[in-house]
Amino acid sequence: MSPKSQEPPYLLAAQAGSVVRHLHSSLRAGEPASPADLCRTIGALQQLADDLVQVLPGLQGQLEECLLAGQVGAGDTAAEAWDKVADVGYALAQARTGGLLMAAELRVSRRTLGELASS
Repeated sequence: MSPKSQEPPYLLAAQAGSVVRHLHSSLRAGEPASPADLCRTIGALQQLADDLVQVLPGLQGQLEECLLAGQVGAGDTAAEAWDKVADVGYALAQARTGGLLMAAELRVSRRTLGELASS
């Protein structure tokens, strides 16, 4: 599966961080946001969450390829290196599960906010 966006994973992460920081700054400054702005922000976060969920399994595959090519884990024994890669894989799987849940909740939030704004 490929992400909906063709951006590299690190750019997706940077974009997500930028959107969240901007929203946080606006809220802290007490700036009112229109329902349309909130809906667009939630939509952008949902898109980024969807894309990141698609990218995470590929990151694990790339890490395993780097390990097999000797690009990571050179200072460890083979068992230690594989254990570390497995730990990263587990964390990525957990992050993907969390991302799936977050994306689903953002879809619900966006839909409900759209209904609220149209009424």
